Amino acid sequence: MEKNYIHIDGSKIYYEDSGGNKEALVCIHGFISSSWSWHPLINQLKKHFRVIAFDLPGFGKTKAAIHYKYTLSHYGETTIALIEKLNLKKVHLVGHSLGGQIALQAVKLKPNFFDKLFLIAASAKRSRPFWLARLLCYIPYMDEAAYQFYFQDEIVDVAVAKVLSGGMGLEDTVLKPYIDMCKKREVIKAVLKLGKDREDDMKEEELNKITHKTYLLWGREDQVVTLEEGIFLKETLKNSTLAIIEHCGHLPMEEHTISVLHHLYSFFCPNFLNTGGDKLINI
Repeated sequence: MEKNYIHIDGSKIYYEDSGGNKEALVCIHGFISSSWSWHPLINQLKKHFRVIAFDLPGFGKTKAAIHYKYTLSHYGETTIALIEKLNLKKVHLVGHSLGGQIALQAVKLKPNFFDKLFLIAASAKRSRPFWLARLLCYIPYMDEAAYQFYFQDEIVDVAVAKVLSGGMGLEDTVLKPYIDMCKKREVIKAVLKLGKDREDDMKEEELNKITHKTYLLWGREDQVVTLEEGIFLKETLKNSTLAIIEHCGHLPMEEHTISVLHHLYSFFCPNFLNTGGDKLINI
C-alpha cells in the first residue's frame, strides 16, 4: 500500500492506496478511529480491488485545518473531494460506524458518483448532542482538561475494550491501537468539535431516496451501534440487505476477519466465491 498525503479544503489528508486500475473501494473509518481499522482486510482486498483507506480530518494522521467544519455532510464532501483528486472511477464505498453515516452523506450529495455501499455497523439514528453537552464543548481548554483528567485513566482502557468488543473479549494487543487513538490530544479536540458542529444522522425521508445497492453487516452483540439501527436502515434503504455475525461486537473486521471478507466478496464479486475463490482467503 502506498502511503501518502493529499491537500483538501486546507487539510493534509493521510491516505493509503493499493493502486492499479481495478474497481475502487474507498474505506471510511468510524468515530475515534483511523485507516488502521481496515488493515485486517486490506491485504486480501487489494488483490481484487483498488483499496483506498484514509484518515478523516482530526483523526489518525490527518490534522484538520483550523477552520474545518466538523459536520457529517462536510466529511461527506471531503470524501468526494478525495475521490475526485485521485481520479477514481466506478467507486464503491465501505464505511464502518460513523464512517457508514458519512458514506450515506456522500451518496446523498453526489448519488451518480457511486456504485455500491457496504456499511458495517453504520450510525443511523443519532441526534446531535443535547444543547448542554454542546455548550460544554465551547469551554476554553476543555480538551486539555479531558486529556488530563479522563482519557488517561486506566478505567477508560477497560471501558473502551469492553464496549468495542461487545463483551466478547478481544485480545489486548488487538484493542491497543484503538484505545491509544482515544488518548491523542488531536482526537480529543476533534471529538469536542464534532460535539459542537455535527448535525443529526440522515432522516428517514432522506434515506428513502437512496437507491444504491447496499449491504449492511452487523455484530449481534454490538453495544456501540446496536442491531436496532441496522434493522432501521434495512427497512429504510430500498435496495438493502442485512446480514448479522453472531458472537460479534463493534469491530467485525478484527473479531471475524474471514467472515467479513466473505460478506464483502459475496456482495461485490459473487462469481469469485462461486468458482472456489473462498479457498484463497487466507489470513
